[in-house]
Amino acid sequence: MSPKWYLNLSIQRKLLLSFVPLMLITISFTGFLSYRIAANEIASKMQVEQASMAKSVMDHLDYITQDAIHISDYLYLSPDIQALLSSRTPNGGYVSNTGLFNSISRLMVTRPYFQFLTIYSEHFPPIQFNNKGLSSAIPFEEYRTAYHYDALLKEDQTERWSIETPEQKNTIFRGDSLNKLLMTKVLKNDVSLKPEGVLILGMDEKEIRRIYDPGGEDATVVIVNADGSILSDSRGQWAGQSVRQLPFFKEKLQSVHQIDTIVDQDQWIFTRNRNPISGWQVLVFQPRADLLQRLSRIQWLTALVLLVTLMLSIPASWFLGRVITRPLSTLLTSMGKLQQGDFTQKVNTEGLDEIGRLGQGYNVMVHKIRELIDEGYSSEIRRQDAELKLLQSQINPHFLYNTLNTIAWTAQKNGDDQVADMIYSLSSIFKISLNQGNDMIELHKEMELAEHYLFLQQMRFARRLTYELDVAPEARDIRIPKLIVQPLIENAIVHGIEPLPSEEGMILIRASLLPGKPDWLEVEVTDNGVGIPEQKLAEITEQLQPTPVLGPGTSDSFALVNIMNRIRLIFGNEAELNIHSVENSGTRATLRLPIPRR
Repeated sequence: MSPKWYLNLSIQRKLLLSFVPLMLITISFTGFLSYRIAANEIASKMQVEQASMAKSVMDHLDYITQDAIHISDYLYLSPDIQALLSSRTPNGGYVSNTGLFNSISRLMVTRPYFQFLTIYSEHFPPIQFNNKGLSSAIPFEEYRTAYHYDALLKEDQTERWSIETPEQKNTIFRGDSLNKLLMTKVLKNDVSLKPEGVLILGMDEKEIRRIYDPGGEDATVVIVNADGSILSDSRGQWAGQSVRQLPFFKEKLQSVHQIDTIVDQDQWIFTRNRNPISGWQVLVFQPRADLLQRLSRIQWLTALVLLVTLMLSIPASWFLGRVITRPLSTLLTSMGKLQQGDFTQKVNTEGLDEIGRLGQGYNVMVHKIRELIDEGYSSEIRRQDAELKLLQSQINPHFLYNTLNTIAWTAQKNGDDQVADMIYSLSSIFKISLNQGNDMIELHKEMELAEHYLFLQQMRFARRLTYELDVAPEARDIRIPKLIVQPLIENAIVHGIEPLPSEEGMILIRASLLPGKPDWLEVEVTDNGVGIPEQKLAEITEQLQPTPVLGPGTSDSFALVNIMNRIRLIFGNEAELNIHSVENSGTRATLRLPIPRR
């Protein structure tokens, strides 16, 4: 039986006391077991990787050494070489053998890691080939003395490998700072089998290093010759030195055969592989501290996971307890938001118990309500769009009627090119007003339409009408409802300029960004006409108020009411159309629109 204090705890606390200790014990045991398995796996993997690396390096080196031997054998058996060895050409004489040089060139070009080739013999001058062209071989007499040429011919060993570094006192190739891996082969007469010369094939040690370099800093690869000299190493530090100088041994190395027994096994993981053809040995050393460091990372990672789990398990267990009693609370909260107008509410329910079914029914109800509201919005938008197109179409007939009368009158009176100009302007007006079926138009196109309209009206009134258009450059590309400026101009001409007895009428159209409000456009149409009486101006101002949005207006204010209704349908009540007039002094119509975002 559980103690009473435990039974009196809340569900959240009961889960906390049961869940957290169980999770910590499980993770601790898992971490310890993972650490032991990982330690064994990493150690085994490093041994396998080292052995694989040593074998891979040896395979590459075996390919190179075999290739070098094949080249030397090919040249040794070459008729051109044998002809030279048998010719007894006096030393210092001129040797010209195009076939021989072409053969050597093909061999060297197809094997970029072989870069130097020299043939010495007392029967003909040295033959040299250098892919890099940076160095040249020493003369035969100097080579004969420094490298014991005569003794070399008497040795049984046909191929000899060595390393030449710039730091050495005697070098065969001079003129560069490269470490060169050299193979020296004795050339014999194929008839008498008498040694007649030597062939020296050289490779850039750095190129050889690129072939086997592991590319990291952990493992060190050392290539050791049969005599204990280091031919190459991945660090590029010990070429030409003795293997005894390597820092990997726990005591002084007396013989190459001691390497396996005196490598410091406490600090290094070591693998060796030997090439039976060349006698080379590949030594691979890797710090044992790397293994311990990786294991240390696993330890720290396990501790970190344990800490993070502890930090997460407490709130997780507390939350798990609340999940049992939380669905009803969530449902009530969602209902409250729904009452406030948020119709995107939806509760996540799982299972088919009573709470789950209640949540599903609630979601269906909210979805139905949202569909009804969306349908109402769509209907209202379609109605407003139809009203907008109707209002746009109401402007054109009156203007078209007056314009055609003017064109007819002008044609009867003049019979000249003015008719063509007026017809062109009228055509441009039709083209711009259609605007490819778009309801919005750039301001500069709307002003172009207005200018064509003013030109036609100027023909009608002869010298009684002048006009001026002033559009700010930064406002030219702002999109506005089409055919919204022309009705203001038409209103100014019909009700302002036309009633003038004989005075010259003037209309000024200005468009710019509203000062202090760069996201607003202001368009002004000003005339010096007869103006509007104060009472009539009050009636027009009343008709332009937001309520009602749609209204026919009087004949004098028909165009203004249409414009006001159009801009309110598009921009809402933020858009403004203000009329300022003084009787017998003129009228200014000011249109202010928020600039639509693209």
